Amino acid sequence: MSPFASSSSSSSSSPSLRVAFLHPDLGIGGAERLVVDAAVALSRSGHRVRFFTSHHDPSHCFPETRPGGPDSLPVTVAGGWFPRSVLGRMVALCTYLRMVLAAIHLVCISDFCPDVIFCDQVAQKRVE
Repeated sequence: MSPFASSSSSSSSSPSLRVAFLHPDLGIGGAERLVVDAAVALSRSGHRVRFFTSHHDPSHCFPETRPGGPDSLPVTVAGGWFPRSVLGRMVALCTYLRMVLAAIHLVCISDFCPDVIFCDQVAQKRVE
């Protein structure tokens, strides 16, 4: 049997993992849909999942990340105080630094001790 094959007997006996998702902005978009779907699938498989992000607006997000929902996943916002840009410039650098702050929070401050960290960084298109 392939190590990647799914079976009910092997999945029920495998240990539960703690999985942290680092994502820059948990709004509504294609990248967010992908990471939320992955997190929901892991959660339904019995793993403990938590999001760490620098921005999350409960009024503009997918239902799975909205507090109090039936399949609601915990979201921790860290680094949101850091600016998104400097005078309308350096957006990519600021996004990167906000992610670094969220990662520092995860590793040094949070009580969540993940077995796996899924880091999703958004590339910034260079404008010339």
